[in-house]
Amino acid sequence: MSIDVALILENRPQGRIRPELDGLREALAEIGNPQLDFPSILVVGTNGKGSTAAMLDALLRSHGLSTGLFTSPHLVRVEERVRLDGAPVDEPVLESAIGRFDEYPDLTYFETLTAAAFSVFSEAQVDVAVLEAGMGGSWDATRLAESTIAGLTNIGSDHAGWLGAEPAEIARDKGQALAAADSAVIGSGVDETLVVALGAPAARRARALVRCTDTGGARVAVSWNGRETTVRMPFSGGFQIGNLELALALAVEAANAGWLNMLEPSRVRVALDGVCWPGRLSVHRVKGRDVLTDCAHNFEAATALAEHLDGLDARFNLLFSCLDDKPVEAMAGVLRDRVDDVVVCRLDDERAMPLERLAAAFAGAEVADDPQSGLDRLSDPVLAAGSIRLVGSLLALEEKPR
Repeated sequence: MSIDVALILENRPQGRIRPELDGLREALAEIGNPQLDFPSILVVGTNGKGSTAAMLDALLRSHGLSTGLFTSPHLVRVEERVRLDGAPVDEPVLESAIGRFDEYPDLTYFETLTAAAFSVFSEAQVDVAVLEAGMGGSWDATRLAESTIAGLTNIGSDHAGWLGAEPAEIARDKGQALAAADSAVIGSGVDETLVVALGAPAARRARALVRCTDTGGARVAVSWNGRETTVRMPFSGGFQIGNLELALALAVEAANAGWLNMLEPSRVRVALDGVCWPGRLSVHRVKGRDVLTDCAHNFEAATALAEHLDGLDARFNLLFSCLDDKPVEAMAGVLRDRVDDVVVCRLDDERAMPLERLAAAFAGAEVADDPQSGLDRLSDPVLAAGSIRLVGSLLALEEKPR
């Protein structure tokens, strides 16, 4: 994180959550409700929101729209969360936007950055903003943008303490974002048994708008409204095809809303060729070594990672850490037998999982005081996973992206 922005936000802890919107609504109203100055598309779900939002943003830009993109959390610098036309916003611009909310010290870290993003997008007069929800769909700060279009990637067990212990409860919470939108799209990751629980009967399945077929070799055949092409899949992992399908379906809905002309196959290919979203089964050069990184930070993501590892020829050594609200024993249960040596490490975060519990979850694991020393203890090839903060700490040392 940049030093100046870190100082501005130091009194707003990242882990603080407030399940209501009145405070943020009042603050935004005081500065003229900038979140209503532009149309927006909201992406909710347990996993895959960032990848879906990144692909959707690229698709919209390739068709001539100026865009704002708001995602969370960041990997290395906080400016990554707020992007204009694909590029992280300049640090002074974000500092100025955050400063508009100095009179509202009770806003949480996430609320402050969401409000700042609204302000930046309003000032830039973007044609459309793509917003990644932070948690759930009922009281997330992004909901105040009153997005016309909303999409749901999947429904998992993360944040059960806030969203509910049962899948149907979580579905009802996330479904509120879909029900509030004029157009809502449900991704392939949503089990059919949970669709009714969403409470959004007008929502359509992404596959009703777009078809995506894996043709092998990281190529995907896609079709929509009588048009078709074959694109390069920008991310590894079979589960990403569902995210691509949802991103394309949301772009089709944007065209249906009149925000752009019908999607053009050539522009779709160019858009997806240019998408980069690090830390999602991506390889990075760290301390002179190639490291496979994945932000698998909950049980469902760890399961998807395990399935990906099953399809690889090589066996990796694992560098792992996570935050203290994650089901580390269950995550270790799906990962331990699929890797060789394991090192668990301490994270520089007040919510980090204690080393003792990490080590107990992974039989035979060594322990390290930090990610760098943990990486040094492992031989190649290395996989770093379990936390966005773990991946971010390594990417801060990246020498050359791959």
